[in-house]
Amino acid sequence: MNLATSIQNIIQKHGLIPEGTNVVVGVSGGADSVALLRALHQLDIPVTVAHLNHQLRGAESDADERFVRDLAEELGLPMVVKPADVRGLSETRGLSLEMAARQARHDFFAEFENSVIALAHHADDQTETFILKLARGAGTDGLGGMPFSQKIGPIRLIRPMLDIPRAAILQWLEENNFKWREDASNRDAAFLRNRVRHKILPLLEQELNPNIRETILRTMDILREENDWMDAIIADCRLPIADLPLAAKRRVLRKWLFEHGVEDVGFDAVDKILSLMERGAGTTFFELNARQRVVVEYGKLRFEHVACVRSADGQAGKPAPHVEQAFLPAQSWEMTIEHGTGWKRDHGRGAGILPAEASFDAGKVADSPIEVRSFEPGDRMQPLGMEGSRKLQDIFTDQKIPRAQRPSVPVVVCRGEIIWIPGYRTARGWEVPGTDAKAVHVRIESV
Repeated sequence: MNLATSIQNIIQKHGLIPEGTNVVVGVSGGADSVALLRALHQLDIPVTVAHLNHQLRGAESDADERFVRDLAEELGLPMVVKPADVRGLSETRGLSLEMAARQARHDFFAEFENSVIALAHHADDQTETFILKLARGAGTDGLGGMPFSQKIGPIRLIRPMLDIPRAAILQWLEENNFKWREDASNRDAAFLRNRVRHKILPLLEQELNPNIRETILRTMDILREENDWMDAIIADCRLPIADLPLAAKRRVLRKWLFEHGVEDVGFDAVDKILSLMERGAGTTFFELNARQRVVVEYGKLRFEHVACVRSADGQAGKPAPHVEQAFLPAQSWEMTIEHGTGWKRDHGRGAGILPAEASFDAGKVADSPIEVRSFEPGDRMQPLGMEGSRKLQDIFTDQKIPRAQRPSVPVVVCRGEIIWIPGYRTARGWEVPGTDAKAVHVRIESV
């Protein structure tokens, strides 16, 4: 097998490297990443070598770094090396060593802008992932395994060897007399993946099906295709998450979490968050891990990254919010104005639920412009059907709109007065006096 040709075919088939995109190859020094780097070099694809020294194996880790530096120099390729205190990260953030190492790698990869990060996952990694996901409990998206292309937060990952068995990769390296570094931890039975690789899969081949790897890969292909189909259906759906079937709710929530950089979220966590949304009262925090949490406010979601605050003596202290990202509606609106008679009633299903329409007394509006803007502190209006005026912040509280989402609710004004909160109600004194009276009809929708 010509590994470079196989990788080229996979890149072309799946469109892994968009034109004008930089390619960064994560190289540990092991057989798989060395093979990927050398194959891409043979294909004359310009790449940057990226090596993260996890500092977990002392002199061995430093020797891996020297090997990768020498390889990059041999191939005449630019290289970026970064040390990471993975053990310290594990202790301060309460993560396993495996999860801390993954987080350190992702933090490193996020530093490369306008780039795809090429990783050396192969077909054997896929079959092992299937067994691990099955044992832990996963839905169809989890059992579908790793995709050829994947976006995690700001990182775009590609896996150009995902269809290629590891035996073929090793054979290609040996035939070309290419050297690599052996990591003794790859045979350490303390790691669950190693037990799957060296014990469970061979046992399944011997006792159940000699072609179990091929069977699993075919099943994963089917599941991935079905997942793509279901994702497309969800993407075209315009219903709020609360109105979706349970299976669709779970899928939408998992996708939202994944887009915020949450990789491992179990069934129980998803169902717990959904139950908090359905409760719809007050504000609740759901801790995903030591660094990430979901805030549920009146049934709406907000995502938070959590940074660990240190005390004066350097000890890890109470986590505190660091960066917030929200599951928000659009903040751009399109307003359509027509002149006619009578009135069109606001649907009244909730402030900010669009599209919405309402009518106003044409004589009151006169030649003044009607404009739409965002909520501002101190805003008040005189709601039709109520006495006096009310603060918008009180109206939003009654409507159970989280603070983070209030700027996304359109506010319609005329001559500096708030005349309408779309989805809620119009203002007193601007109503159309009768069915035959001249009116200004206004429609608001998201852009």
